[in-house]
Order: sequence, then structure tokens, then C-alpha cells
Amino acid sequence: MVKAKGVGAMNNTISLIIDDPMPHHHFYYLQYPDRVTAKGEPIVPAVPHAFLEAFCECIERYDIRGKFSVVPCPKGLGSVADSIDGVEPAVLAQWLNTVKTRVAPRFSLCPEMLTHAGAMELTTGVMTDENEAVWSNRQDRTALTPYIAKALALLREAGLFPTGVTSPWNFGEQVEDEYTVAIAEALATVCGRRDGWYFCRYFSHEPNVQPWVALDENGRRLVSIPGTVEDYFWQTILSGECSEAYVADLADHFITADGTAGDILEAVRQGTMPVLLTHWQALFSNGTWAGLRVLEEVARRVRKHTALHWRSFDEIMQRVLTNREFYDKVITN
Repeated sequence: MVKAKGVGAMNNTISLIIDDPMPHHHFYYLQYPDRVTAKGEPIVPAVPHAFLEAFCECIERYDIRGKFSVVPCPKGLGSVADSIDGVEPAVLAQWLNTVKTRVAPRFSLCPEMLTHAGAMELTTGVMTDENEAVWSNRQDRTALTPYIAKALALLREAGLFPTGVTSPWNFGEQVEDEYTVAIAEALATVCGRRDGWYFCRYFSHEPNVQPWVALDENGRRLVSIPGTVEDYFWQTILSGECSEAYVADLADHFITADGTAGDILEAVRQGTMPVLLTHWQALFSNGTWAGLRVLEEVARRVRKHTALHWRSFDEIMQRVLTNREFYDKVITN
């Protein structure tokens, strides 16, 4: 059984990043409506609620924990707090209720900014042609704070309780000092939180990568939690494959069936916290659900062969803030 080096239970942590969830709409279809799979099959336009229910069954069965984004205004089609074009009100309400009651107990919730597409003009609510990540990287805290606050407020209005934020694409990465101040201010103003977290950075196959305190000023603290394990699920979107052998082969990238190799174990041995990165569309796999089956197999192997414990981003944040001496010594990139 593989155990991590370091300070007690802090180093037996594993976590899962889920990017791009949104009610009903299939984000990959919104991005690439004309693309087809390797087998010539069309990209399906919607993710049925049954898939969210199956995801919940998986995370409940294996107590999988991590971070779950909600895109507040998917591609400018409306908002989760009001209505979204193409989504029946009952479907939206059901999706939000399931996230609140079944996802939130294990996953820290957050906005993935506003549209995950064009930047939104806050005064009009109109989505512009400029990608919001591009827009963000030429802004300072005065523009970023109300933008992030709007995203947080929409989730609150929808009955969800965000505790951090996620960068769509590379949102804020090039102006990270301004970005962190803006996140902290928005979390304090909208959510009444003095401590928070954000996901912006990603480091794969690198040693000694741990979360770190990116901001500590004016009584506010912000922890950066990076992804560290590749999204091998992604290839399922267009492959069209869903056989048991295919699922097992992809799971091997994370942890082999005998528990002796794989990127999760490599991260642990290198002193890196294994934080798996994936996307809602990569688990949905254009309707085959192959990615979700890979996740379940990975979780089964992690339980069988390791002493790792799944933790939410809130739990990771608290551990980092409580053990600053350890984490401040870790060399991060």
C-alpha cells in the first residue's frame, strides 16, 4: 500500500477537479457544434440529468471529493439564477437541487467565471466577442473584482454556496497578483468569507507541488490549489470507445490494476499532492459515459491499493492554512 511522505494526514490527500459543469447544455457542443467523433458520430447537444445522478452515485460510493464548478451564464445563454435558453425551468431547478444536495456535501462549489466564453459587459449583461480569459489578462483588481463578484452572486442567488473560484482557460493568470486580491475582495463582499481558494495553475509530472497561500493580507487569506494529474479522461469525448478494455487502459494511466504504477502514485512518490483534473464533458464522453466509468475504476483502485483519502478543496484549504509552516517550505513552481 502506497503512502505519501511528509506531515501526517496532510500528505495522504487526493482530490478531483471537475471543470465546466452546467445545467443541461453540453459545453463541448456549445464550443464545437460542427465537430464529430472519430467514428463520424455527431456531438450530442445536451447532457441528461441521469448522467448527473450517475456521477452522484459514483462519488457517494467511493466518497470522492474535490472541486465542482458551475458556469453561471453558459455562453451568455442566461443564468443559473434565473433562466437559460434551451433549458426548461423544471430541468434547471432539478439540476441545481441535485448539485446542492448530492454534490456539495463532497465537492467545494465555485463559479468558473461568468460565461466561459465571451467577456460579459456587466452594465448590460451582453456577452462580447472577446474571450473572457483574454479580457481578464489585461485588467486590474478594479475590473476583476466586480466581474468575479457577479459570478459568485449568481450562484448564491441560485441557492448554491461557493467558497472559491475557478479560472476558465487561463483567466487572470498573467495578472495573478491583481487577480488574487480581486478574488479575496469578491469572496468577502458576496459570501462573507475571509478565507478562500482558487484553481488557476496546473503542473503535471513535477516534484514537490503542493497548494500554497497566495494571498494573506488585510485579514484575508487565499489558497492556490493546482491540478497535478493529467486529464486522461478527455480523449473519451471524441474516441467513441467504451469497451471494458478501453476503460481499464485509461484507468492504468492514473493507477494500474495491481496498484504499482500510474500518475497518482508517481505524484505521491515525488512529494506532490495528486489533484486530478477533468471536465464534465470528458466524463460524459459524448453520451457513452466512458469517462465516468474510468473515474469509478480509478477510485476503486485507489481505495484498494493506497492510503489516500479524497478531500474537497475546502478541506485542503483548511489544512494548508492550519499547517503554514509545512506548506510554506514546499518549493512550488
